[in-house]
Amino acid sequence: MKVVIKKDDKLLILNKGLLPGGGIDPGESDKDAITRELQEELGVTVKDVQNIGTVVQYRNLLDKKYLINGYTAELETTGGLTDPQDEGEAQFTVQWLTLDEAIAYVSESIDEAKLKPMDDATNQQSKLYNLMTTFELLKNLKT
Repeated sequence: MKVVIKKDDKLLILNKGLLPGGGIDPGESDKDAITRELQEELGVTVKDVQNIGTVVQYRNLLDKKYLINGYTAELETTGGLTDPQDEGEAQFTVQWLTLDEAIAYVSESIDEAKLKPMDDATNQQSKLYNLMTTFELLKNLKT
C-alpha cells in the first residue's frame, strides 16, 4: 500500500519520487497498516483516508506480481517517534509539491532510473517500479 499525504495544496514526495507505505501484516487492515507504516517511517498521523486505486506490477527479475493499493490522506500530526525498518527509511528526504509539480518530478525520476542497469544487486528494478507506481497513483488524482 502507498499513501499520497496532502497538506493544504501540496503532496509529500520522498527520495526523488516515492510515496510512503509498505506491506500489510497478516490480520491487519489497510487503514491499520497505513497508521503503522506512516508512524514507523515518518512519525506522522493522517486523517480522511480515501482509496485512489490499485496498481499492478509484474517484476520480471523477481518473478513476482504485486498489487499496490493507493490512498490519499490529510496530514494530521508530525513529530512522532519513528521506527525505521532499514537504512533507507532512516534517511528519507522529504519534498512538498503541488500535484502538477509532483507528476513532472516523478516523470523525470523515472527517465533517470531507466538509464541505469536493471540488475538485482542495486534494486534498480524495484526503484523503477516504485516510481512508476507513484506516477500512476498521482495521475489517478488528476481525474
